[in-house]
Amino acid sequence: MKNLTSIILLLFLLIISCTHTPDNDNFSEIIKDSPFINGKIDYLNSPYVTAGDRVYMVGHQNGSFPDLGWHVKGEMGGIWDHPIKLMDGFEVRLDWRDQSLKLDSATSFVNYPYANKHTYNLSENNLQIERFQFVPDGKEGLLIQYKLKSLSEKTQNFDFIFSGFSDLRPVWLGERTGMIDSEDKAEFLKNSGAWLIKDNKNPWYVIFGSHMQPSEYSFEKSIHHGLGVSGNLTYKISLEPNEIKIINFTIAGSYQSKEQALTTYDSIQNKSTHYLISKKQRYSQLAEQSKLTIPDKELQKAFEWLKYNCDWLIRDVPEIGRGITAGIPDYPWWFGVDSEYALQGYMAIGQTDIVYQTIHLLDSVSKAVNGNGRILHEMSTNGAVFNKGNINETPQFASLIWQIYLWNGDLQFLEKYFPTVKKGLNWLMSENDSNKNLFPDGFGMMEIHGLDSEMIDVAVYTQRAFADASKMAKELREDSLASDYGKIARTLKDKINIDFWSEDFNSYADFIGTDKQALHLIDDAIIRADTLNKPWAIEELEETKKSIIRNPSKELRPFV
Repeated sequence: MKNLTSIILLLFLLIISCTHTPDNDNFSEIIKDSPFINGKIDYLNSPYVTAGDRVYMVGHQNGSFPDLGWHVKGEMGGIWDHPIKLMDGFEVRLDWRDQSLKLDSATSFVNYPYANKHTYNLSENNLQIERFQFVPDGKEGLLIQYKLKSLSEKTQNFDFIFSGFSDLRPVWLGERTGMIDSEDKAEFLKNSGAWLIKDNKNPWYVIFGSHMQPSEYSFEKSIHHGLGVSGNLTYKISLEPNEIKIINFTIAGSYQSKEQALTTYDSIQNKSTHYLISKKQRYSQLAEQSKLTIPDKELQKAFEWLKYNCDWLIRDVPEIGRGITAGIPDYPWWFGVDSEYALQGYMAIGQTDIVYQTIHLLDSVSKAVNGNGRILHEMSTNGAVFNKGNINETPQFASLIWQIYLWNGDLQFLEKYFPTVKKGLNWLMSENDSNKNLFPDGFGMMEIHGLDSEMIDVAVYTQRAFADASKMAKELREDSLASDYGKIARTLKDKINIDFWSEDFNSYADFIGTDKQALHLIDDAIIRADTLNKPWAIEELEETKKSIIRNPSKELRPFV
């Protein structure tokens, strides 16, 4: 009899565990021991990011989704699944018999390393609502949890209306790879109670819904710019006194197929707790990879959050590659020079995998696009290269490879990328030094029209590259090449200290060029200084202009 009772009890527990819906778990309990930063009230009307390596979401800390950005004007916010955008955002409205209220004015915002939370204190309506959201690692979707808490001593009944604003459109430069936007078409999936929306002429999909079945559903043209639609889902809510009710919404997408979008949707909706715990654990490991312990605890905290911030910038488009991006919302794609600076820091804090992945991406795409060692400057997530490479990026790549080698001591790593370094230095000096004075011509970090002569940053990075390449060649036992590179580095060092020094300004010059180039740049700079309301800068520039006119020269000379 005891055995039978035990078997019945075991079966009951199995049934309970199988019917338990993990997406109803209170995420606040899972994250309560995680580090966090309370947002400042003054910043509620400024952006945040809910980061993921496949999908991310950008809105304002007050819970709204205003138009943001300029690369695709007003469209850089919302929900992105590169190389497409999924949604402009979403909105929740609460409807009573005599009142309607939008949740677009959060009273506080909290940022966690792997998630964020908005709080709406609706004291006049005897409600407190929290909106929590996170993006699972490696998934083309996200999870949004609303926690509704009654502050009333009476039962409350109202409609909870979730409106999702689709905007299936291509990334910046999409037209270069045949990505042409068209109208979104909506289909309601009755079995799952979700909206499935497709771009009419492309295999781009977004699906969103809740674990609850809506009492009503409708769609209409989106209130946002573009060719999207608004899918509305209405839920009847009844809250007993002091009751807490949780509603989870899943948003998933695909730029390849309906099946992928549906699979991701089901996975996130059914395993959301598992994905949240997994991401929390990964970020805990990230924090432990490197530690800074100093008396200044605010600086120590800043160092910790920089490690999280580094992870937020990872963008993974499997068809192209995985690497760090330059910034969200307006630079969520890959750059040469930004990576060449940042990856040295990533290596130092122990985030090594993404260092190798980014270097591989830059090297492989640069080979495909240039094939001569030149390192690209900027590539969108659809694979369209906007700029094949400024002059500074190629020598900086050489120094990046040497710095990473100093950390890993991996000779195979050096052997893999040294051929690119050699090609790059050859391209740099053979094709970009017309007067053969060892100073390459072209844009450096300052991408300003006219600043493409012999720039000091390019000269210095070139000197450093030859010095580093000499050390690499020595490590790889290419002694003759090491000697040649070393001689160029030493010669460049002397020439920079002589040729770029300006006695007139008692300073190193920004560039070496003609009077005509300098006067043109000064005129442009005066306009910029005036626009930025910097009268002191205008005064300095005017004096410089007069000095050049008073003391003309037909020779190239240094200018500050």
